[in-house]
Amino acid sequence: MKKLILLICLLLSVLLITAAGAETAASVSFAKTGSSVNGGFPCTITLKVKTALQQDLDVPLSCKETGETLTVRIAAGSTEGTAEYKTEAVDKAVSRTFSVVQGNGIAQRGNSLTLKILPLPKAYFYSSVSFGYVGRTSTINIKFQNASNFVPGTTLQLRDQYGNVLDERTWKSGTGMHGFKVTVTKEMTGKRLLSVWMGDQKITEKNGYGAFTDMSVKAVRQVPTQEKLVAITLDCGWYGRQMPDILPILKKYDVHCTFFMTGFFIRTFTEEAKAAIADGHEVGNHTNSHPKMAAQKAKINRLSQLAVPNKNAMEKLGVRPRLFRPPYGDYDKELMALCRAEGMEIIIWSVDSHDWDRKGGYTKDAEKVFKRVTKKVEPGWIFLFHLDGKQTPKVLDKLIPYLQDELGYKCVTVSELLASAGMELPPVVEEGTEDFIEEDPDQDVIPPDAEEG
Repeated sequence: MKKLILLICLLLSVLLITAAGAETAASVSFAKTGSSVNGGFPCTITLKVKTALQQDLDVPLSCKETGETLTVRIAAGSTEGTAEYKTEAVDKAVSRTFSVVQGNGIAQRGNSLTLKILPLPKAYFYSSVSFGYVGRTSTINIKFQNASNFVPGTTLQLRDQYGNVLDERTWKSGTGMHGFKVTVTKEMTGKRLLSVWMGDQKITEKNGYGAFTDMSVKAVRQVPTQEKLVAITLDCGWYGRQMPDILPILKKYDVHCTFFMTGFFIRTFTEEAKAAIADGHEVGNHTNSHPKMAAQKAKINRLSQLAVPNKNAMEKLGVRPRLFRPPYGDYDKELMALCRAEGMEIIIWSVDSHDWDRKGGYTKDAEKVFKRVTKKVEPGWIFLFHLDGKQTPKVLDKLIPYLQDELGYKCVTVSELLASAGMELPPVVEEGTEDFIEEDPDQDVIPPDAEEG
């Protein structure tokens, strides 16, 4: 009898100990009682127990503000369990308080979890256009609105339109500025539409424009060809009155030229421009309003100066210029990057006819212009004339047969000249440029009273 009583007492003790252990195992607490997250991003909620559980335990949680429920599983043999809570996007900071749903042998130990959900910060490019050069590292600066909403340790990515990650940074402070470092490779040259991302959330409302180029490729002054080919080019800045005089001369000698036209010229002298195209001539870009593109860069929108003439040419002439000539031959490395990002190569000249030079006496003396342009002629030569140079028709009528008959040269367009040397033009990517064009292309256009210079 004594043995039976002893056995019963032993069994009761085991049951009491097991129950006590189970009660302890089911007493759970939050690993953190306060946390912050940006809206739209997941947040990991962690529960813990003091001792490892002998079997899986599903702990239900409830949100005070929304009534949402969430289950955290603590696996057998573990002291912690996690669940992911997907937050909603918010316009202002909100709080979500999570508590353990007690009962069924589960009790909460300690405080509930208060989760603060913050609006996404907004990112803006410090400069709408950024530049980069092959083999060099460029800093692309970003400024932020509501930078205090960043959760410490947030990862930011600078991406292009193709989803490539150009740089990645971890947010470390509450400053409103941040710099991405981009080392440009040859594969990256051209136009890059830039944006800043947090995870799968884009936080820039407007793209940045990245213009990346290889500075070892120089602007074209002479084409390295062994063939006896030259190109005659005519800049068309403001007036089209001599187009009816020049086109018949070119047709007489079966010569095709490259006309570099401003956006103003295309819009104002559309019929003259169409006549040139109908005769087989090539159209290049000569800016919108003929500014000095390097010297005046602080006063003008250079991307708009490039993009507007291309848009005008496509809409009114049905052609897309692939060549660009800067007025006055004024350019810098940034302009080279922009031109190539817009699918154009910079074309300067081998010899300037000075048909614009009134002070030098060239506007009154066709023979003086002729002597200047024929003093030296080499394969790949590019001649610069102006459509409204006063002596230009006379000079062309003498120059072309001289080049053809006496020197044995063939006159071709600039694109044909480039192709003869195997030189390729930058690829065209139209996407995104429209966002950087000025609404009124004629706003700052003031044609001179006299012929262009």
